[in-house]
Amino acid sequence: MTITEQQTQAFKEFEKGGWGKQAEHYDDLAGQVTRQTVDAMLSAIDLQPGTRMLDVASGPGYVAAEAMRRGADATGTDISREMVEEARRRFAGTKYEVADAEHLHYADASFDALTCAFGMLHFPRPGKAVAEAFRVLRPNGRFAFTVWCGPTKAKVLAIIVEAMQRHADNSVTLPTGPGLFMLSDPWVLTALMEAASFSDVHIEELPSFFAPASPRSLFDMMRNSTVRATYVFERQTQEVQSRIEQTIIDDTTKALSEGTGRIPWPALLVSGKKIVG
Repeated sequence: MTITEQQTQAFKEFEKGGWGKQAEHYDDLAGQVTRQTVDAMLSAIDLQPGTRMLDVASGPGYVAAEAMRRGADATGTDISREMVEEARRRFAGTKYEVADAEHLHYADASFDALTCAFGMLHFPRPGKAVAEAFRVLRPNGRFAFTVWCGPTKAKVLAIIVEAMQRHADNSVTLPTGPGLFMLSDPWVLTALMEAASFSDVHIEELPSFFAPASPRSLFDMMRNSTVRATYVFERQTQEVQSRIEQTIIDDTTKALSEGTGRIPWPALLVSGKKIVG
């Protein structure tokens, strides 16, 4: 199979447009979970006051803002202009710019550290993003990123995936792109980092949880904080949409009763070092 440039660009534009629509809502629900991994990510890059750091696929800007608060010289970037504007609105005083993680406009060896919180899942060619991270890092610089565990561990994702598989019309297709859980495999992640010449690669599972105010909150999160599931959902009949909604609510109710008010949504933290020579 040959992946064409046209397919790559179509998937990139699909993700860019989808996150542009979700920008103002992301913080309401999904943000409560993605924030839980920020501290571990900054520890993985050994953030210090004065560290020149780049955060790619910043979304609403959590990682760059926290790095700035700790005294780093941090810049956040996102391919979605709407996300960049949302980050600027939330975290005045932190620099955010529009940038493509697969084609960064920064010079070689420009940064001491680079981070990417849950963005790698949404790039058509994540290997290019890892290679770009290596390029813009200075020697001995560190790169860290997070991805979600697969649905066997991430119960939140399992609830959404199973409801869609059970009820959605499978003739609705997404633009051709990498599988949503392709990067949930530590072997794939290690290969990705080593292919870009990163050394000292570490992968750690981080516990994180979604604690919705009500069972309906998980359905609302799916509608307002995802791109692929929302795309498929919006192309269903009203009857099918109602069945998906009710299934998610019912399964969330059950999961909350089993998990004392919170549902597992663990992540993998991947880090590596640029060692030259």
